[in-house]
Amino acid sequence: MLKGLVLLTVCASLLLVGIISSQSFASSGHSYISEWGGFDTTERDTDCLLCNDYFNIVKKGWNLPQQIAVDDEGNIYVVDTGNSRIQKFTNNGEFLSSWGTEGFEDGQFQHSTGIVVYENNVYVVDGERDIVQKFDNDGNFILKWGGTGNENGEFNEPQGITIDSNGIVYVADSKNHRIQQFTTDGEFLSSFGKYVSDPGNYKIEKYSSDGIVLESFDYKFGGFPVRPGGLTVDPNGDIYFVDAAKYRVIKINSDGRTLASWGGVGQGDGKFIEPKDIVLDNRGYLFVLDSSNGLVQKFETPIVMQIEEAL
Repeated sequence: MLKGLVLLTVCASLLLVGIISSQSFASSGHSYISEWGGFDTTERDTDCLLCNDYFNIVKKGWNLPQQIAVDDEGNIYVVDTGNSRIQKFTNNGEFLSSWGTEGFEDGQFQHSTGIVVYENNVYVVDGERDIVQKFDNDGNFILKWGGTGNENGEFNEPQGITIDSNGIVYVADSKNHRIQQFTTDGEFLSSFGKYVSDPGNYKIEKYSSDGIVLESFDYKFGGFPVRPGGLTVDPNGDIYFVDAAKYRVIKINSDGRTLASWGGVGQGDGKFIEPKDIVLDNRGYLFVLDSSNGLVQKFETPIVMQIEEAL
């Protein structure tokens, strides 16, 4: 996350959209590396499930995974929404742990919709319980905050969460049409946001940390708006986001100019059925969560070489 800036994508009731250009996966400079699917924790085998068989993944692995996050060690966390749990993997897809069950008690989930990792703690948004839960990176419950309503610190179907470099937590309070800011212990700080009435008016907006709109990108491709989902920013300030309408990943610079795109509908390497979220680790590898395919795909970006050369 760029220091002092917040980039947010939330559906039309809040903030959203993107930019797109036709550029092939092969020429985009982003190499496909590997993929893996969900892991059935009822089995004793500790190998992650590969995504060669879509129906096998749906049966034994994830159920409508919604979000993905990465910690400082490169471990990957997947919000397995339909199974009311969080699953943790190594950077190469080896299963590490899983926690959570369906319910309303501490550490349980009803409809988890967002996740972020900050300083070895995991923050999970539950869109049905209208709360944020905080865990350590082993899944031990620490605290929660929120509740249903429209007062400060309350939520109405929150849909996303991020944390900036200063430790400020931003929660996309979807049905209240705002972004709320908190400390990492859940203390309310402030809120900002706006309502977008046109359901086709998708955009990406850049805010300062105090809620001032700095820039707004609102583009169409071939006369149709793209549908950005998850978004991440690399150390150069370039933005990667998933376009669910065109089954691809888009890369733009901080001015909104398209730099690359790749993907397409399908189940092969570099293809997607329902790209939902995206995250970049601290080594420059990009991970894309495909909800309907029930898998994560890993890509090498140009940042990998930049980081290796700097070491």
